[in-house]
Amino acid sequence: AQASTTVWQPAYTEYRPQWAFGFGLGYSTVTYSNVTLSCSTIRVGAPITATVRVANSGAVAQRETVMLFTRQPSRFNLAPENYRLRAFKKVDLAPGESKTVSLQLRAEDLAFWDADLKQRIAPSAVIIAINPYTQHAIAAEAHVDADPTSYIDSV
Repeated sequence: AQASTTVWQPAYTEYRPQWAFGFGLGYSTVTYSNVTLSCSTIRVGAPITATVRVANSGAVAQRETVMLFTRQPSRFNLAPENYRLRAFKKVDLAPGESKTVSLQLRAEDLAFWDADLKQRIAPSAVIIAINPYTQHAIAAEAHVDADPTSYIDSV
Protein backbone atom coordinates (compact mmCIF):
# COMPACT_ATOMS: atom_id res chain seq x y z
CA ALA A 1 0.00 0.00 0.00
CA GLN A 2 1.16 3.50 -0.77
CA ALA A 3 1.29 6.11 2.00
CA SER A 4 -0.59 9.36 1.48
CA THR A 5 1.36 12.59 1.32
CA THR A 6 0.23 16.00 2.53
CA VAL A 7 1.80 19.01 0.86
CA TRP A 8 1.49 22.45 2.47
CA GLN A 9 1.77 25.52 0.26
CA PRO A 10 1.78 29.21 1.16
CA ALA A 11 -1.58 30.86 0.50
CA TYR A 12 -0.19 33.18 -2.19
CA THR A 13 1.95 30.79 -4.21
CA GLU A 14 1.86 31.71 -7.89
CA TYR A 15 1.40 28.78 -10.22
CA ARG A 16 2.22 28.92 -13.89
CA PRO A 17 -0.50 27.13 -15.86
CA GLN A 18 0.49 25.04 -18.84
CA TRP A 19 -1.86 27.07 -21.06
CA ALA A 20 -2.42 30.79 -20.52
CA PHE A 21 -5.90 32.32 -20.23
CA GLY A 22 -7.18 32.78 -23.78
CA PHE A 23 -4.76 30.29 -25.36
CA GLY A 24 -6.15 28.09 -28.13
CA LEU A 25 -9.20 30.14 -29.09
CA GLY A 26 -8.62 29.62 -32.82
CA TYR A 27 -6.78 27.70 -35.53
CA SER A 28 -4.96 30.54 -37.25
CA THR A 29 -1.92 32.64 -36.40
CA VAL A 30 -2.80 36.18 -35.35
CA THR A 31 -0.18 38.83 -34.59
CA TYR A 32 -0.61 41.99 -32.52
CA SER A 33 1.37 45.20 -33.00
CA ASN A 34 1.36 48.99 -32.53
CA VAL A 35 -0.46 49.40 -29.23
CA THR A 36 -1.25 53.09 -28.73
CA LEU A 37 -3.22 55.09 -26.18
CA SER A 38 -5.28 58.19 -26.95
CA CYS A 39 -3.96 59.77 -23.75
CA SER A 40 -1.40 58.82 -21.11
CA THR A 41 -3.59 59.92 -18.18
CA ILE A 42 -6.86 58.29 -17.14
CA ARG A 43 -9.32 60.63 -15.41
CA VAL A 44 -12.81 60.13 -14.00
CA GLY A 45 -15.37 60.88 -16.70
CA ALA A 46 -12.77 60.90 -19.49
CA PRO A 47 -12.14 57.40 -20.89
CA ILE A 48 -9.05 56.65 -22.93
CA THR A 49 -8.98 54.58 -26.09
CA ALA A 50 -6.37 51.90 -26.63
CA THR A 51 -5.80 50.72 -30.20
CA VAL A 52 -3.89 47.75 -31.59
CA ARG A 53 -3.20 46.40 -35.07
CA VAL A 54 -4.33 42.77 -35.40
CA ALA A 55 -3.27 40.68 -38.43
CA ASN A 56 -4.21 37.16 -39.50
CA SER A 57 -1.03 35.66 -40.92
CA GLY A 58 -2.50 32.14 -41.06
CA ALA A 59 -4.19 30.23 -43.87
CA VAL A 60 -7.72 30.12 -42.43
CA ALA A 61 -10.26 32.75 -41.39
CA GLN A 62 -10.26 33.62 -37.71
CA ARG A 63 -12.69 35.23 -35.28
CA GLU A 64 -10.20 36.80 -32.89
CA THR A 65 -11.07 37.92 -29.37
CA VAL A 66 -8.96 41.02 -28.70
CA MET A 67 -8.60 41.42 -24.93
CA LEU A 68 -7.49 44.43 -22.89
CA PHE A 69 -5.96 43.67 -19.50
CA THR A 70 -4.79 46.10 -16.84
CA ARG A 71 -2.14 45.65 -14.20
CA GLN A 72 -1.56 48.01 -11.29
CA PRO A 73 1.81 47.22 -9.70
CA SER A 74 1.10 49.49 -6.72
CA ARG A 75 -2.24 50.73 -5.47
CA PHE A 76 -3.30 52.99 -2.60
CA ASN A 77 -3.73 50.85 0.56
CA LEU A 78 -4.23 47.71 -1.53
CA ALA A 79 -2.23 44.76 -2.72
CA PRO A 80 -0.84 45.08 -6.24
CA GLU A 81 -3.17 43.82 -8.95
CA ASN A 82 -2.02 41.38 -11.61
CA TYR A 83 -3.54 41.20 -15.08
CA ARG A 84 -7.31 41.73 -15.01
CA LEU A 85 -9.56 41.59 -18.06
CA ARG A 86 -11.25 44.99 -18.55
CA ALA A 87 -12.55 45.00 -22.13
CA PHE A 88 -12.73 42.76 -25.18
CA LYS A 89 -13.94 42.84 -28.76
CA LYS A 90 -14.41 40.08 -31.34
CA VAL A 91 -13.03 40.71 -34.83
CA ASP A 92 -13.41 38.59 -37.98
CA LEU A 93 -10.18 38.33 -39.98
CA ALA A 94 -9.76 36.68 -43.39
CA PRO A 95 -6.37 35.09 -44.18
CA GLY A 96 -3.85 37.90 -44.72
CA GLU A 97 -6.24 40.58 -43.43
CA SER A 98 -5.37 43.09 -40.71
CA LYS A 99 -7.54 45.52 -38.77
CA THR A 100 -7.10 48.23 -36.18
CA VAL A 101 -9.15 47.49 -33.06
CA SER A 102 -10.08 50.11 -30.46
CA LEU A 103 -11.05 49.42 -26.85
CA GLN A 104 -12.05 51.92 -24.18
CA LEU A 105 -10.90 52.06 -20.57
CA ARG A 106 -12.51 54.29 -17.95
CA ALA A 107 -10.97 55.32 -14.64
CA GLU A 108 -14.18 54.03 -13.07
CA ASP A 109 -13.26 50.54 -14.32
CA LEU A 110 -10.32 50.65 -11.91
CA ALA A 111 -12.45 51.48 -8.85
CA PHE A 112 -12.34 49.40 -5.67
CA TRP A 113 -14.53 49.15 -2.58
CA ASP A 114 -12.97 50.62 0.56
CA ALA A 115 -13.59 49.78 4.23
CA ASP A 116 -16.56 52.20 4.31
CA LEU A 117 -18.19 50.29 1.40
CA LYS A 118 -17.71 53.22 -0.95
CA GLN A 119 -16.08 53.07 -4.34
CA ARG A 120 -12.91 55.00 -4.90
CA ILE A 121 -10.14 55.30 -7.44
CA ALA A 122 -6.52 55.54 -6.40
CA PRO A 123 -3.83 57.37 -8.35
CA SER A 124 -1.36 54.84 -9.70
CA ALA A 125 0.50 53.64 -12.74
CA VAL A 126 -1.51 51.27 -14.92
CA ILE A 127 0.01 48.85 -17.40
CA ILE A 128 -2.41 48.24 -20.26
CA ALA A 129 -1.85 44.99 -22.13
CA ILE A 130 -3.70 44.09 -25.30
CA ASN A 131 -2.96 40.56 -26.33
CA PRO A 132 -4.42 37.19 -27.23
CA TYR A 133 -3.45 35.73 -23.86
CA THR A 134 -1.77 36.98 -20.72
CA GLN A 135 1.70 35.47 -21.12
CA HIS A 136 2.74 37.49 -24.17
CA ALA A 137 1.65 41.00 -23.31
CA ILE A 138 1.96 43.90 -25.71
CA ALA A 139 1.74 46.78 -23.28
CA ALA A 140 1.47 50.52 -22.96
CA GLU A 141 1.52 52.50 -19.73
CA ALA A 142 -0.84 55.16 -18.44
CA HIS A 143 -1.34 56.94 -15.13
CA VAL A 144 -4.59 57.19 -13.19
CA ASP A 145 -5.11 60.79 -12.11
CA ALA A 146 -7.49 60.63 -9.14
CA ASP A 147 -7.89 62.08 -5.67
CA PRO A 148 -7.45 59.15 -3.25
CA THR A 149 -9.76 60.82 -0.74
CA SER A 150 -12.72 61.22 -3.12
CA TYR A 151 -15.46 58.72 -3.86
CA ILE A 152 -17.35 57.73 -6.98
CA ASP A 153 -21.10 58.25 -6.97
CA SER A 154 -21.81 55.42 -9.41
CA VAL A 155 -19.88 53.10 -11.64
